[in-house]
Amino acid sequence: MRRPEVLMWVTRTSARGLLVLAVLAAVVAAGPAQAQDFPTKPINVLIPFGAGGASDLILRTFVHLSPEVLGQPMVVQPKPGGAGAIASDLVAQSKPDGYTLLFGHTNSNSILPAIEGRSKGPDDLASVCRVNTSGNLFIAQPSAPFNTFKEMIAWAKANPGKLSVSVATSWSMVDFTWKQMEVLLGIKLRIVTYDGGAEALVGLLGGHVQASLLSLPQTLPQVKAGKLKALAYYHDNRHPDLPDVPTAKEEGYDRVLTVYKAYMAPKGTPRPIIDKLALGVKKMLENKQVIEAIRQLGDEVEYQGPDEFAKYWRTEYDTYKELGKIFKK
Repeated sequence: MRRPEVLMWVTRTSARGLLVLAVLAAVVAAGPAQAQDFPTKPINVLIPFGAGGASDLILRTFVHLSPEVLGQPMVVQPKPGGAGAIASDLVAQSKPDGYTLLFGHTNSNSILPAIEGRSKGPDDLASVCRVNTSGNLFIAQPSAPFNTFKEMIAWAKANPGKLSVSVATSWSMVDFTWKQMEVLLGIKLRIVTYDGGAEALVGLLGGHVQASLLSLPQTLPQVKAGKLKALAYYHDNRHPDLPDVPTAKEEGYDRVLTVYKAYMAPKGTPRPIIDKLALGVKKMLENKQVIEAIRQLGDEVEYQGPDEFAKYWRTEYDTYKELGKIFKK
C-alpha cells in the first residue's frame, strides 16, 4: 500500500474509532444524567392482584409520600389475572426506564415461574427493593365445627374431601401450603380458587368455604370484629396483636412459608435509576406514620436493597422449584 493510501486508511480508521468512542462515552454519560433527571413524570406501579388485597393495602400506606420523596407520584394500578402473570408480563415487556414497575409477590414472581414456568421471576425482572415479608393467618367461619388448628386437621381427617378452603390463586403460597398439608398430614381438602386475596376473603365471609389462610392486613380486622375466628398464625413466632393465637408450629405443623412484597423493574433498567427508586422507597418506609400504618395492618417493614433482595429472591425461587418437583409428582 502506497504512503498516501496508508495515510487515508489510517485517517478513516481513526475517524471511525473516534466516532465509536464518542458514542460509547455518550451512552455511559447518559446513565448518571438520566438518573439525575429521573423521574420527570408519574411512575406506574402495577399490582398483580385485585384492589383491596394485602399488596394493595400495604402499598397505599406509603405511596402518597412519593411526590415529596421522588418529585413525582407513584400511581397504583391493580392488574389482576393469570394468577399474577398478566401484570408481571406487562412490566417485563415495558420500556426499561423506571416509569413502569411491579409490586411483586411470592405467588406471582417466585412460585408461579418456578412451578409452572409462567409469569416472571428473577431471570426476567430486575430487583429494586423488598418492602416486607409476612406470615398468614389460618382462619375459619365462626360456625365451623372446629376452634383450633389441631381440631381442623382432625375434622379433615374424619371427613375426607369435606373441608372447603379458599385460596387467592392457583399455586399461590396459600395454595402451595394447603397442597403441602394434604401430602404431609394425610388429609383431603376441597380447595376453591379465587382471583386474589380479597375475593378469597369474601368467599370465606360469605360462607362459601369453611376456612382459609390469608394475610394479616386482610384478616386481622375481621378477627377483631368477631366475624372470623383465628386458628393459628403461620409464622415462626406469635403475632403481637394476637398473643393468644398459637403458631402452626406450636400446633404441630412445622413447615413455615412466608410471603414477600417487593418492587421489581424491567430487565435493563439502568442501575442508577434502580438505586434512586430503592432509596426513595426506603425513605418512605422510614416515615413513622407509615411504620405505624403497616403495623396496624398486622405487618412490619423489612426493607432490602437491590442486591440483598436479588439474593433473597433467587433463593426463594430455587426453593420453590425444588419443592414443586415433589408436590407435582
